Amino acid sequence: MLRYSWKKHIIVLVLVTSLLLTSCFGDGMDYHGEYPNLYSVAIHSIIGIYGYDFSEVKFDSKINVIDEDEQGRKLFSYYENSTVSTYNLIICQKTEDDYTYFYPDYNFISSSEDTFSEEEIEQLKEKNDWNKEINEYRCVKAKVTRKKPQGLINRKAVNKLYRFALGEDAYYPNSSIIYLISDNYGRELYTGYGKYSSKRVVVMLLNPDGSYNENASVMELTNYYNYQDELKAFKERNHWNQPLS
Repeated sequence: MLRYSWKKHIIVLVLVTSLLLTSCFGDGMDYHGEYPNLYSVAIHSIIGIYGYDFSEVKFDSKINVIDEDEQGRKLFSYYENSTVSTYNLIICQKTEDDYTYFYPDYNFISSSEDTFSEEEIEQLKEKNDWNKEINEYRCVKAKVTRKKPQGLINRKAVNKLYRFALGEDAYYPNSSIIYLISDNYGRELYTGYGKYSSKRVVVMLLNPDGSYNENASVMELTNYYNYQDELKAFKERNHWNQPLS
């Protein structure tokens, strides 16, 4: 009887633990906070973020509104304990009809510490037309969501480019490749993390059919916090938001 009792307790413990882990990790993939529109801007702007935070039990990314201008733009902070762009200040232009709008490339600044100078903040605001009329022609939009999208391009093609980009430093694709954003013609941007010991991070761009140019479709990050100019140039080299040839 004693032996049976111990077995029964062990089985129950394993089942309960499994349920807790499943629930915890499953819920952790969603954002439960009060700013899904701002969350949606962040996950389509910042390289290398997963959309949730593993550093605490709750898992939610930390979002706080810092300022709002006369047009309703919001300046907010975003944190999820990411290796790249650990602390961020981001500007959302507006939210309307289940979509959120932002200026591409320069709508954020990042740092390894939770400190930003007044000059940096003022420059960010200036680049995003703070207190001016919103220029809708400059905006890109993202559907408001509580879960980071995974991208539509065939995953085998994405994994192939990941292995090409990182070679021996490639790790487990399912946990090391993160979708970022798509252009109006179906091209997609991804972040790829190498093995932790390598400290390598790459940005990858694929065409809608999964094809890519080996000479132009990979950008390796040399600075984890100041890469806006590099990313913009990388997108332009790959004909981002231009009609497919």
